[in-house]
Formats: sequence, structure tokens, C-alpha cells
Amino acid sequence: MGVSNLTFDKSMVERALSRSGGTSLKDYAYGPELPDSMRNAKATGKKVGHVYIHVKGSGDSIVGKNTGRDDRSLFQDTQTAINAIVEIMTTTQVKDALKRLDQDPQPNQQEWIKNIPVSGHYYGYAREQGDYPRKISTVAINMRSHGDALFISSCYPDGFQVG
Repeated sequence: MGVSNLTFDKSMVERALSRSGGTSLKDYAYGPELPDSMRNAKATGKKVGHVYIHVKGSGDSIVGKNTGRDDRSLFQDTQTAINAIVEIMTTTQVKDALKRLDQDPQPNQQEWIKNIPVSGHYYGYAREQGDYPRKISTVAINMRSHGDALFISSCYPDGFQVG
């Protein structure tokens, strides 16, 4: 079936984040979701799914109690991240990327898309630009697939409205 024929609502995005969060990229091949005992709860590096380190605060992530990193742009909260991801999943850039993943559905094959415009009212914190929320204008996402299971390895705000 693949991932390009799926409709990504909040539930589907949450599952893609859950199966990715804190999981080593090499383990993506072993099924749609790993038990908590096989996850790396720190989720601090590029070798594991780590969307939740791009969210401000701590304790509201699916994996452990990850704290948003100060050296990265962050979503205001987990729901903001999920809502922004749901929106970008309908864009031409992401749909085309999902089709490419279906052509080569290997866990090592990734689609890394940056500067995807969002029109929703999503707020976050720009890296090294103060501790006040700003409206997000673009988002970056890194995705992988294994069969009909989508893995969102990373997602963060990469552009903010000026002013």
C-alpha cells in the first residue's frame, strides 16, 4: 500500500511520531512501533527520532520527559507541532516526498524537506532570538517509511514571520 495513499490526520501523525520518538533509525525496519523498553528516551541525536526535542518545555512528549533544546527553534507545545505537521502533510512537497518513499520504502531512505509554508496560526520560539513566541511561517520535516508505516524522524519550525 505505501504511505502516499494515506490521509494524515492528527491520529495518524501522532502514531508516526510515537513509532519514531526515541527509536534508533536502524530499528525503524522492525515494525510499525517498538515497545518503550527498546526506545532511547533521551532522543538527543540525529540517529533517533527526535521531534519532541523541538518542542518548548518538558513532560508533554510521548517519549520520556524530553526538554526542548535551547539551541534549536521550537514549537510552542506538542499540539502546535502536531497541528503544523497535519497541515504540511497535505502540501505538494510532502505528497511528492511520500510518493518517492513508496518507490524505495527502505528505512534508510529519507525525505528531508525544508521551508514548507504553513498558513495556520502556529507559534514557536526562534533559535537564539529571545524567549517570546513568534508566528511560524515555515516548517522542516524529515520522514522515512517502512511499508505503510510512516516515521517522522524530525520536524521543527525553520522560519518565522518578521515583526
